[in-house]
Amino acid sequence: MAELETDRFLTVQEVADVLRVSRWSVGRYIDAGALQAIKGDGTNGSIRIPLSSLTAYIEAHTVSAEERTR
Repeated sequence: MAELETDRFLTVQEVADVLRVSRWSVGRYIDAGALQAIKGDGTNGSIRIPLSSLTAYIEAHTVSAEERTR
């Protein structure tokens, strides 16, 4: 039987803190498909972002010193 891969999930605020952007910006990244998210079933419909999605986003948007000075 295949072993389930577990992932840590972050709140929108936690992701905003890591990226140093607003919660609104994180919502825009989710709407644009740049970040994956899961919406909870509860009455508040809380949103969680897999840590792996945040890591992939950071890796995709990291620029080298050479790219930064262009």
